[in-house]
Amino acid sequence: MKKLALCMTMLLLLFGLAGCNKEAEALTADNVTANTILAKANGVLQVATVEDFDKSYYNLEELKSYVTKAISDYNTKAGGNKVVLDEIRLKGGKAIMIATYSGMDQYCAFNQVTAAYFNGGVGELSLDLPSTVVTEKDGSLASTREVIQNNKYKVLIMYEPYHIQVDGKIVYYSENAKLVDKNELESADEGMTIVVFKP
Repeated sequence: MKKLALCMTMLLLLFGLAGCNKEAEALTADNVTANTILAKANGVLQVATVEDFDKSYYNLEELKSYVTKAISDYNTKAGGNKVVLDEIRLKGGKAIMIATYSGMDQYCAFNQVTAAYFNGGVGELSLDLPSTVVTEKDGSLASTREVIQNNKYKVLIMYEPYHIQVDGKIVYYSENAKLVDKNELESADEGMTIVVFKP
């Protein structure tokens, strides 16, 4: 009986640890309803864009062809498969496109936007960061500069409105964002959004 109890305890511990280490779920057209970015711990980004596609003259096949060519042309210039089209689907009058980027540099270059994703512990940054961020644990404010010096953290900075998911637990975030869950938040509609998380 003691052996059975010990085995059950070990199994529960193993399942509990597996649950703690579970990676963030991949984005699919089935699980997104708004522009969403998933920052994976290995630096890869998966990005979903959701656009109205409810006019009779819109053609999904033409959109697929256009996006596929744009990605192919970009990858040829970049020297490899830096951007991969995962899915384009029509759902409820919306076109949902999901793509995977090998890193933030590729996302910025392909979309011609400014953003950043880096490991904590960096030196000087050229970005004009807000002086404080919100602590997830108790809602208090912490020094942004001090927070991003912790090399156990990853830092995501966006300037576009996104539903942000991270492959880990959010520990700090900018005051203009709204925390949704331990690994999700809604970015600000305008300006910079900072997310600091522990993988």
